[in-house]
Amino acid sequence: MDQELLNVIISIIGLSLGGAVGYLVLKPKVKASIEEYQKEYNEILNKAQLQATQFREESRAKALEIRKTIQQDEVTQKDQSKRIESLIQSKEEQIQKKETKNLEINAALNFENELMQNLQSKNKEIETQFTVKLAQKTGESLDEVKSSIMHNLEQDLELATEDRLRKHVEDLEENKVRLAKNMVASVIQRYAAPTSVEKISTTIEVARDEMKARILGKNMENLILLEELTGCDIIFNDSPNTIIISCFDLVKKHIARETIARLVKERMVNPDKVKFALAEVQKSVDKNLIRIGHDVIKKLELDHRKFPDDFAKVVGRLQFRTSYGQNILKHSYEVGYFTLMLGAELGLDMETSKIGGFFHDLGKAIDQEVGLPHDVLTKEIMEKYTFNEDEIHAAWAHHDAIPQRTAEAMLVKAGDAISAGRPGARQESLEKYIERIQAIEGISNSY
Repeated sequence: MDQELLNVIISIIGLSLGGAVGYLVLKPKVKASIEEYQKEYNEILNKAQLQATQFREESRAKALEIRKTIQQDEVTQKDQSKRIESLIQSKEEQIQKKETKNLEINAALNFENELMQNLQSKNKEIETQFTVKLAQKTGESLDEVKSSIMHNLEQDLELATEDRLRKHVEDLEENKVRLAKNMVASVIQRYAAPTSVEKISTTIEVARDEMKARILGKNMENLILLEELTGCDIIFNDSPNTIIISCFDLVKKHIARETIARLVKERMVNPDKVKFALAEVQKSVDKNLIRIGHDVIKKLELDHRKFPDDFAKVVGRLQFRTSYGQNILKHSYEVGYFTLMLGAELGLDMETSKIGGFFHDLGKAIDQEVGLPHDVLTKEIMEKYTFNEDEIHAAWAHHDAIPQRTAEAMLVKAGDAISAGRPGARQESLEKYIERIQAIEGISNSY
C-alpha cells in the first residue's frame, strides 16, 4: 500500500515538474538568459523535491496510523465475539436447566393425577359399598335412601334458614328505632340547602313621592283598578318613596309588582295603560312559569317523559306558593331528595320515591283558585299527565287520606315531616308563639 502511494505521489510531482519546464521553455524570451532559466528551474526542482519528501513522510505516517487502527478494531471485534459466544452458551445452559425442571414437574404432576384418580375410584367403591350395606340394613332401595337423605337435608336447611331469619327479625325489632333515627339524621346532614321561608309582602322604591301620585290616578281610580285586577293589597302612604304590595298568592303579588314597576316608568298613567301593562306582565309571567317548570323537570331528570307546557306551568307555579311561610318549590325539592336518599338506603324504587316526594304538594299550585284539598288535586293532576299508579299513590297519600300501601308512600310522609320540621323551615303561627312564651313564663315563675 505504501509503495503504491509513493508511486502516485512521484507521478504527480513529475507531471508538475514537466509542466513547469515546458512553461519555461515555451516562455517568450523577453530579457531572460539561459542562466536565469537554469537557476529558476533548479529552484523549482529543489522545492518540488522537498515537498515530495515531506508528503511521502506524512503519507507513510498516516498509513501506519491506519494500520494500527485496523489492528485495534480486529482485536475489539474478537473480544466482542468471545463475549457474545459466552453469553449464548450461558443462555443455552439456562434453557437446558429449565427444560429439565419442566420435565421433572410434569412427571410429578402426572404422578399426582394418577394418585388422585386412584383415590377417586376407591372413594366411589367405598360409597357404593356403604350405600348397599345401608340399604340392606334399612330394607330400602338406593333411590329411597337418597331421597330420604335429601329430604332430611332440606328440612335441616329450612330450619337453619328460619332460625337465622328469626334472629335477624328480632335484631331489627330491637334496633329499629335506633336505625331509623340514624338514617334520618344521616339524610338531614347530607342535605345542606338553606331554609325556604318567604315573606307575604314586598316593596317597590320610587325616586319621588310625586310618582306615586301619578300611579294612583284621579280619585285613586288606578289603585282601585289594580287591587281589583290583581287581588293584592297595595299601600302607597305607609312609608315615603315606597309602595308596599301584600298578598298570600305569590303569583298575583309578582304580577302586581311587575305591573307597578312598568307604570312607574310611564309619564302618564290611566286605566287603559294599567290594563295594558297588566296584560303584558301576565303573558310574561305565564312564559316564565313554563320555563321554570321545564327547568325543574330537567333538574329532576324527568325530561325523557316529554311533559307538555300545561304541566310545566303548574310545576312553575310552585315557586310562587308558600305554606307556613315555606316556599313550596324548595320544600318539594327537599322532600324529593329526602325520599330519594331514604329509598336508596332501604333499596326501594328510586324513581317512584323521587317522583312521589317532589310532586306530593303539586296540588298547592292551584288549590287557592280551585278550593279543593291539595292532596286530592295532586292526585287529579298526576292522573291527567300519565304517572303510574304507584307514583300517584306515593305522592297523594302523605296526609293519610288513604292508608299508605307501599314503602315509597311511607317515605314521602316521612320526608314531608323532615322538611317541615327542620329548624327554621317554617314561620311560627301566633298560637305556637304564645304557647312558647307561656312555657318560658312558667319556667321563670317556677323559681
